[in-house]
Amino acid sequence: MKTKTQSKLESLRQEFRAKNEILESKFYEISPLEYLELIFSHKKNDELPVVFGALREGNKVKCKGTVARFKLDEIWDIAMFPNAYIPYCDFKKNYYHSKTLERVRGFVVDCDGVTSTKLTKILRYLWNTLPAEPTHIVNSGKGVHFVYILSKPVEAKGLRWSINKLNSTIQDSFTELLEVDKHPVVHPYRFPGFQTKIGTIATVFKIRGPYSFEELMERFKIAPMKKKQKKKKPADKTEVFVIPNGKRAFFEWVLRKLFKNPPIPGRRHNSFFALGIIAYKCKREVPYSEALETIPMVYEDMSDKNLHFGFTIDEAYKAFHKGYKQKYVKATWKYLCELLGWEYKPNKREGKSRKEHCFFMTCMKSAKAEFRKQFHMPMIKELLEGGWSIRKISAILEIPKSTLSRWIREEKIKKEKT
Repeated sequence: MKTKTQSKLESLRQEFRAKNEILESKFYEISPLEYLELIFSHKKNDELPVVFGALREGNKVKCKGTVARFKLDEIWDIAMFPNAYIPYCDFKKNYYHSKTLERVRGFVVDCDGVTSTKLTKILRYLWNTLPAEPTHIVNSGKGVHFVYILSKPVEAKGLRWSINKLNSTIQDSFTELLEVDKHPVVHPYRFPGFQTKIGTIATVFKIRGPYSFEELMERFKIAPMKKKQKKKKPADKTEVFVIPNGKRAFFEWVLRKLFKNPPIPGRRHNSFFALGIIAYKCKREVPYSEALETIPMVYEDMSDKNLHFGFTIDEAYKAFHKGYKQKYVKATWKYLCELLGWEYKPNKREGKSRKEHCFFMTCMKSAKAEFRKQFHMPMIKELLEGGWSIRKISAILEIPKSTLSRWIREEKIKKEKT
C-alpha cells in the first residue's frame, strides 16, 4: 500500500512528465550543458557561485544554507543535490551578495505550482498577451521558470535602477497569468540537469534567441532614469562648524519628561545617548558640569521603578558622552524622538518652512481683516447717517478710531472709482 506522501509524489512526477510532453510538442529541448555554456561561456577558467538552500526534516533544520564556488566543468558533480541553486549573475570576486552584483545575464520569472492544465492554458490563450515571449522555459519540478537570456551581459554599475525596474516589470507581466514568486535579480534558481525536490531532473526548452538589454527595456516600456546632476560645492578647505541651537528651556523640558517617564529596557542606552546630543545642542546655556549632574538624577528614577537591572550608571555616562559631540549637532527632533521612544509631532507650523508659514499667516490675517470690515461696514454707514461721530462709533463697536477712519476713507475712494 502506498502512503499519502508517496501517492502525492507520484502525482507530481506525472504532472512533471505531462508538462514536458506539452513543451516538447511546441518547443525544442536543449541539453543542460548547452544551456549552461550559453549563459556562462566566459566562466570556463573561473568559478561560479552556487547557493545551497537549507534542508528540513519536518520542523527541524537538517542542513543550513551556504554558498560554494565551482568551476564550470565541476558543476555537474553537485547536480544530484535538490537544494543547489545558481544565480543568473556575476559578482565581484564571486562573492554572492546584492551589493557585489557586477553584471546580469538573464531575468527569471519563478512560477510555482504550475500544472499541465495551467501550462496549456497559458501557451494556448495567454502567450500572445506578453510584451515579449521568454527565450527559454525551465521545467523545474512543481513549477516553471520563464527565462529571458541576454545576448550580452549588462553591467550593473550605473544601471541598477533600470535592472531592478526591468526585473520587477517582467515578473509583474506574468502576475495576470500565474502566481509569481517575486525575487530580486540576484536570486538563485534550480538549473536544468539538476535534481528537483520531487526526484525528477529539471529540463529546459528553447523558444527563441536572446534579447539585448535595450530591446527588453523597449518591449516592456521602461524609460531609463535620468541622471541627476550633482551641484558642485565650492572648494572651501576651512572646517565648518554648526553652532548648537538649543535653549535651556528645551533641555529642562526634556528632563521633566524623562523624570516623569524614565527610560525603559530597550531604550536606556539610546535615551542617554539622546540626552547627550540635546545637552551638546544646549551647551551655550547649559554648562557641561550641570548636564553631567542630570545623569544620576534620571538613573535614580529608573532605580525607583526597577528599570535599571542590567544597565549600570557607568553605561549611562558612556552613552551620554557618545552623544555629547559636535558631529551630532545636526540631529533632528524626529531622530531624537526615535531614540527616546517618544511620539514624533511636527512643529507648530505643521511642517511648513518659516517663509511658507509667514506667507500663510499674512494671507490669513488679511482675510480676517477683510471679513471684519465687510461685517461692520453696513452698521457703520447707518450710524454715520444717523449723525453719530467716529469717536462714538469706535467706542460702541470697540474698533480703533484710526482703523475706522481708514475703512471710511477706503469706501469713499471705492465709490469715486465706480
